[in-house]
Amino acid sequence: MSWIADEINERGGAVPFEMFMELALYHPCHGYYSADEPRYGRGGDYLTAPTASEWYPRMIARLLAGTAAVSGVLRVTDMASGDGSLIAGVVGALGQNAGGGIGEIVSVERSEAMRAHQRDRFTSIEVPVRWFASSDEVTPSPRPTVVHASELYDAQPVARVTRRGGELRELWVTVRNGKCGWLERPPRSEVEGYFKRHGVELEVGQIAEANLAAENHHRGVLETAREDGLCLVLDYGYEARRLYDPRGRRGGSLTTFRRHELGRDPFAAPGESDLTAHVNWDDLRTAGASVGWTEVGLWPLAKFLVRAGIGDELAERGLGMEADLDAATITSRQEIKRLLDPEGMGSDLKVLIQAKGKMIEAAESVFSV
Repeated sequence: MSWIADEINERGGAVPFEMFMELALYHPCHGYYSADEPRYGRGGDYLTAPTASEWYPRMIARLLAGTAAVSGVLRVTDMASGDGSLIAGVVGALGQNAGGGIGEIVSVERSEAMRAHQRDRFTSIEVPVRWFASSDEVTPSPRPTVVHASELYDAQPVARVTRRGGELRELWVTVRNGKCGWLERPPRSEVEGYFKRHGVELEVGQIAEANLAAENHHRGVLETAREDGLCLVLDYGYEARRLYDPRGRRGGSLTTFRRHELGRDPFAAPGESDLTAHVNWDDLRTAGASVGWTEVGLWPLAKFLVRAGIGDELAERGLGMEADLDAATITSRQEIKRLLDPEGMGSDLKVLIQAKGKMIEAAESVFSV
């Protein structure tokens, strides 16, 4: 019997899917994200924008420099910071100018192993770095704050449902003959309320996921800034009307990743493969509005990078249209293409930009809104 079957049996033999996902991803011994080494990047199971190309952290560095020029010295917070790739890339891109625009860096990472990895990695960094396991531990700063979160919400546990006849049914996980399988039950009130709140009525046989905690979690993330804040959320997702459209996702958005291969069976290798479900951007929008934040934009990654000035960055580094096509230029352009690809990251990944206080003006200046 697998370790996760034992865990489910200890909890009465059946658990909501979100508990299964919590165990599979974050169990302190067996969870996917509890490993001693990063499980993402080119040598891992999947790529993220910060690990796909140095150009993503380079553009975040450009954005931070432009924001600091308007708002003053920043506190930069990276949520779900992983192995610290974004922080390392940003500080490296800013070089000696890092300390001028950034007063401190806050790294929020749930994995104790990854926090330790970062501490070893950043022994010589000049900008002060502080580490926390949760956004709840972060005290708001009087400095203007930029919060960055890459693929934070699609890695959070979700409830799963389907529709049978005229009824919504919640999908739980049970154990049969030592193996995990599905069990349908009447939905918990919070699950049923989630879909009613978003005006979603599933078709018969349609499957869907719901991140019940996303709205409250994002509200807490935003409240790590005080009067002046800018928040950039990079993730896979759609607004509710598209996320739950049966023409596009009749089987839901739940996906597994292992060795850069996509799968659909969450029971195939719990703890050994990543589990994700698309973000409902309306949850994060509602959270922002409830605490006084303004939405600056919700853009595909490619549009975000163009608005952030990737064309100017290329020209300033001698990699524009006039550049000689040597090996370095070709390599850089290939990496940039990966981020801008309309058939891949450039379209699939979205960036939600929210701002508060004088950071609204800073964001409008940086993005030319």
